[in-house]
Amino acid sequence: MRSTSGYCFSLGSACFSWSSKKQEVVAQSTAEAEFITATAATNQAIWLRKLMTDLGMGSDHETEIFVDNQAALAISQNPVFHGKTKHFKLKFYYLREIQQSGEIKLVYCRTEDQMADLFTKSSHVGRFEHLRRMVGVCIST
Repeated sequence: MRSTSGYCFSLGSACFSWSSKKQEVVAQSTAEAEFITATAATNQAIWLRKLMTDLGMGSDHETEIFVDNQAALAISQNPVFHGKTKHFKLKFYYLREIQQSGEIKLVYCRTEDQMADLFTKSSHVGRFEHLRRMVGVCIST
């Protein structure tokens, strides 16, 4: 089965860019699926950084991308070849280069705090409402 990648970007208190779609490749591990998602989010972050710069709102600070899988973080930060990653497609290693350039920084976040889960997982009503509030979507009455 293919995993679903999901990410969202916020500016201020609400999301302004998001995505949820099936991955093009079948991941052989959770770490690989998360690594693929982090790469997709990084590509979007680079584009958004360029757009913000064109609008005169550029930043010298790294864009933080929150990842809730510590194995994916370790793989992205360690350029050493791992036996467990030998099947990863090479195009995903772009993530390492972007982190080294200082434009993007992957940061660990607990699964409970991962806003993008709203776009990729089914959950009980309480969790759904919590994630919806975190993303900035409110029900008007």
